[in-house]
Amino acid sequence: MNLEILKLQVHTYLYENYLNKKIHKENGAKFLPMNRTSVHIDKQASIVLYGNLKLNAQCKKRNSGRSTMLRIDKNARLQVGYQGKSFQLYYGCDVIVFEGGKLELGAGFCNADTKIRCKNHIKIGNDVVISHNVTIEDFDGHQLYEMLDSSGMSPISISAPIEIGDHVWIGAKATILKGVHIGDGAVVAAGSVVTSNIPAYTLCAGVPAKVIKKNVSWE
Repeated sequence: MNLEILKLQVHTYLYENYLNKKIHKENGAKFLPMNRTSVHIDKQASIVLYGNLKLNAQCKKRNSGRSTMLRIDKNARLQVGYQGKSFQLYYGCDVIVFEGGKLELGAGFCNADTKIRCKNHIKIGNDVVISHNVTIEDFDGHQLYEMLDSSGMSPISISAPIEIGDHVWIGAKATILKGVHIGDGAVVAAGSVVTSNIPAYTLCAGVPAKVIKKNVSWE
C-alpha cells in the first residue's frame, strides 16, 4: 500500500473518531459524510443530531469530483433533524457557521451548490426543499453605516436571524438575506432576492421578492 494512502486512511480514521466524540446523537441519529466531504469542526463547537445528517448526498460517479464543505467555528452550534427524519446536503454545498452562530436544520435537503453562511441564527424547518445555487446568509459581509447630517455616521445592524418555516420550497438561485421570516408552505420563485418577511402559503418572486399569489400549496 502506498505510504501516502496509508497516512490519509489513518488521518481519516482518527478524525472520524474525533467527530464521533464531538457529535451528540439522539435515538440512533447518524452523521453521514459521503465521498469527497470536507468537515472542519472547532474543538469548542458543538453538533447535536436528532435526525441524520448526510453530506455530499446524490454524488454519483459523474459528479465524483464535486465536494461538500461543512465548517463549524469556535462556540458555534449545529443542530439537525427531527426524530427519524434526515437533512441532506447535496454535492457542491458549502456551509459555514461562524463563531457564536447557531444553525438549525430540520428535515429536507439542499440541492447542489447551495451556500449557507450563519453568523447569528438560521433556523430551517421540517419538509423543506432548497433548490440548487441558493444562498442563505444572515449577515452583511461588511459593516454598513448611515451617514448623518451633523453627527457623523451611525452603524447599521450587520446581522439578524433567519427563520424558514415548515414545507417551504425555495427555487433555484434564490437569495435569502438577514432578518427574514418565511412562513409555512411558502414558495420562493427562482432567482428571487428575499429581503423582508414572506407570509405563509404565498408565492413570492422578484428582486426584491414580493408576494404575487396567496393561498398556494405545493407538492
